Parts: sequence; C-alpha cells; structure tokens
Amino acid sequence: MKKLRINGGETASPLRNIKRSQFGKQTTIFPSRKNGESIVCEVRLEADACFHWEHDKDVISYRPQPERLVLEVEGKIRTYVPDFEVLYSDGSTTFVEVKPDNVYRKPKYLALYRAAEEFLHKRGQRFQLLTDSQIRQQPRLNNLIKTYSQARGVTPLERAYLRDQLSMLKAPMQIGDLLALPSPPSPASLSAALFEQELRCNWNKPISTSSRVFWG
Repeated sequence: MKKLRINGGETASPLRNIKRSQFGKQTTIFPSRKNGESIVCEVRLEADACFHWEHDKDVISYRPQPERLVLEVEGKIRTYVPDFEVLYSDGSTTFVEVKPDNVYRKPKYLALYRAAEEFLHKRGQRFQLLTDSQIRQQPRLNNLIKTYSQARGVTPLERAYLRDQLSMLKAPMQIGDLLALPSPPSPASLSAALFEQELRCNWNKPISTSSRVFWG
C-alpha cells in the first residue's frame, strides 16, 4: 500500500474492504486537508481525483465507498458501492465513480451507471463518472500535485506574512520576483496561496518561478 505523507491525521474507513496493492492496482493513502484525515484510495487514479476536490472551493468534504446501493440493472438486482461521495457548499451531494477511459465504456458498467444515476436522481442526488482523461489533464494535475505537496506544513504565521506583503505590492508579479524580495515569503506559503486560489495563475501552463500570479 503506497502512502502519501501527511502531518498527523487518521484514515477514513471505506465501506468496502480495500485490499493491499494487487496486480494492476496501487492502493494509496491520500492526505486530505479538507477532511482532516487520510483517505484510502483503491487505485492511484482515485488519489489523483482527490487533488481536484481539495482544490475546488465548492467542495466541503468527500469520503470513499460511502454507501451500498441496491439497484435494478437490466431486470436483475445488484449492489453497487460508488467510489466517493462529495459534499458541496450548496448542500448538494454527488456520488462519484472513478474509472479509466478504457474500462467504463464496457456495456456492463454503462448499464450499472445508468441505474445508479436514475436511483440517485430520485433521492435528489447526483451521479458523476470521472475518467482518467478528465482527472489527468496536464499540466493541470502536475500543478495541483506540486503546489499541494509543497504547501505541506505551512504555518498560519507564514500565510499572514504573505498576505501582508501582497497588500503592499502591485499585481501581477512573477513567483521568482516574490521569492527575490529582501524579506521574501516562504515557498510553502506561496504554494498554499496558489492551491487555495488566494493567488491566481494560469493552471494550463506548468507553474514555475517565471509564472505570473495575480491577487486582489
């Protein structure tokens, strides 16, 4: 089982029993800051999806394998556990299935997902299918991973110092210019501000010291 580092925190227990890494799968522990605990992900693609939910301001929390649904699929009763339940700031809930592009198109899965979508719609909830082509768009995913990882351990004092400095500066500036100030902010505070969107940048280009950032 591969583990992503986090400062403290427990592990969210999924409904289904997730076994250790098997052939073709890499079980991963994702250090979720929004949930305040580590999330057990059955495959690395699920962990990559977590970076997007951490970055999305509208997402309040999320949890793996949240509920066992009893569905009628093509005339037969089947049970199905979605990969995640995501709670949004407007109070809505979305159940999410994470699948590679070359897997979800199989007829047996498509029928299952249609049944799940209809079942959840009747409950006033949504169903979403996320594929690797959506989750692993580059360079956006690498930017999310980089800034999330580099922000680990940042302190409230570092965040406050960065905000004070930005209030006296004029946007936009390059990241390298901010780091070259006589008393520069910490790289961790810049990464945290980028990831949490206090600083804005072009996420569709690789983030580097030459990237221009905006604020205010």
